[in-house]
Amino acid sequence: MTTSFFSKTLLDTGTNEVINPDTYFQNNSPPSTLPEDENKVKEFVNKHDKDGRRIVLVTSGGTTVPLENNTVRFLDNFSAGTRGATSAEYPFNSSL
Repeated sequence: MTTSFFSKTLLDTGTNEVINPDTYFQNNSPPSTLPEDENKVKEFVNKHDKDGRRIVLVTSGGTTVPLENNTVRFLDNFSAGTRGATSAEYPFNSSL
């Protein structure tokens, strides 16, 4: 699996076939905790929105993505999260 210049995921078939996002999500199950996680995020956003607070969401750190349902291979990057931490601190130090 590779990523093109345009950040589209390509199948590792040698044909440079672009994976359709709908096909990906039809063939891959969501995490079992997705409904619970969605509810937690909605509760957090609603609480702070009601209180008039602005919200910034920053995801950070390493990522590991399985290439198959029965994971044998995976795509991994080793991030210390430094850029994410700086991005999370920026709104507190500016007039956003």
